[in-house]
Amino acid sequence: MHGRVASFADGVLVIERHFRPGGRYDSLGDPILAGDYGTVEVAEASWVLRRAYYRADGRLIGELFNVQTPVVFAPGLVRYTDLEVDVVRRPDGQVQVVDEDDLERAVAGGGIAPEVAAQARDVAQRLAAVLRAGGDWRRVSPAGRGPRGPGCAGSADARTRGP
Repeated sequence: MHGRVASFADGVLVIERHFRPGGRYDSLGDPILAGDYGTVEVAEASWVLRRAYYRADGRLIGELFNVQTPVVFAPGLVRYTDLEVDVVRRPDGQVQVVDEDDLERAVAGGGIAPEVAAQARDVAQRLAAVLRAGGDWRRVSPAGRGPRGPGCAGSADARTRGP
């Protein structure tokens, strides 16, 4: 992922991104047009990060909430493992859990342990309910757990310039 650190405050990193036209936004399906831009909000220790996509005129295209292992910040580095399942929220408020089939393939292939996959499904369902109720996505975690929890084999690093 390429972007520019816009801010880092209270344990939340905000990255600004600009996109080249062509293709479609993951899980949203909307076309990527000239001038589109977005933000990525990453909260320390959160099981969820938020990607918001906008048209050049500022209209929200949609939001994609990525479910992952709890985020760890290190100097110039954001570390987490993508757990494949996501939640989408459209500008009209419609909320949908997506990419559950990707999670199932990752489990079948041995990349994500079944117990971690169960936590990911739980987080996605809880997140969808929180978003429908207008709540804060940053505090969603698996049942019986705080914001931190177990990871799984392998991890993805997003290198950043900034904090």
